[in-house]
Amino acid sequence: MKKEERVVISTVFSGRAIKVVIKNLKPDKLILIVDDPIHKTKKETIDELKEKFKGIFDIEIMKTSLYDIPEIMKKVTKKIDEEYKQEKEIILHITEGRKITSLALLFSGYARKDKVSESYYVEEEGDKMLPLPVIVKFDISENKKKFLHEIEKGITDTDKIMENLNIGQSAVYKYIKELKEEGFLEDTKELKLTEVGKIVSI
Repeated sequence: MKKEERVVISTVFSGRAIKVVIKNLKPDKLILIVDDPIHKTKKETIDELKEKFKGIFDIEIMKTSLYDIPEIMKKVTKKIDEEYKQEKEIILHITEGRKITSLALLFSGYARKDKVSESYYVEEEGDKMLPLPVIVKFDISENKKKFLHEIEKGITDTDKIMENLNIGQSAVYKYIKELKEEGFLEDTKELKLTEVGKIVSI
């Protein structure tokens, strides 16, 4: 099914690259990811964009944390899901803003590769938009991902995980051992996700 409206989710700072993206992609909606509190330059850029494109397309602000990639990804992937459900084409732009925010946005595209049509970076030396890959394979099975998702929800009792996922005790211990070896679970007695584990469980 062809998407009728185009949504660009973008990092933001000076606005130079965003204006290139707007000119080339002509979005119906622009979602700007900003850390809270908003940096003065970002606020000035947002005010300028709102004034310049008032009545042409909607601009939405999404406030996120500074350096917590999994937390930023949760917000972004939720927004991608919401916009996609409304039959909208979703494009990501990662040129501006903090590197951590840009990485979190790009990783969100990987996590929702079936819902994101394109990702772009604008060259600093000019106005060329570089397409970025939207498909990256995390080397993890769907069952292991569900296992991590249970832990991400705060369920660390193995009996409860067995019940929720309808798996046996031997499978649980096998997953725990392998997920620790693969770096998705911390090597502790308590079931705790590593930062990479948090990302792949989204």
